[in-house]
Amino acid sequence: MTSIYIFEPKADWALAELPPFPIGALVAVTVNLLDEAAGLPQPQQVTICDTQHISLQFAPEPSSVRAITGWALRFGGVLASEPHEDEHGPQTWCRVQFGYDGVAVNAYTHIPAAPAAA
Repeated sequence: MTSIYIFEPKADWALAELPPFPIGALVAVTVNLLDEAAGLPQPQQVTICDTQHISLQFAPEPSSVRAITGWALRFGGVLASEPHEDEHGPQTWCRVQFGYDGVAVNAYTHIPAAPAAA
């Protein structure tokens, strides 16, 4: 058997890193993401960063956990939930991170704790 290489194979060969998308391309990726998410609950706020990140913020209410779960099922990712406390009081932070067309996406919500029963 004969193997012919059109390049010099190396043990440390890796794909070249692609240059970052310009902000206009990130906007187009975001539009495509939201279009592909038709039928899912939509975020309350969308943030597009030139650091190649899209953030999707959902309303601070318990139903947002179901919304983010739907995004995780559609686009992949694992739903993470953790308790948090800051100057706004106790909260539950829920998020899912996934990649879409080479861009990192973070869908999240911060749900305030229910008031204690008297």
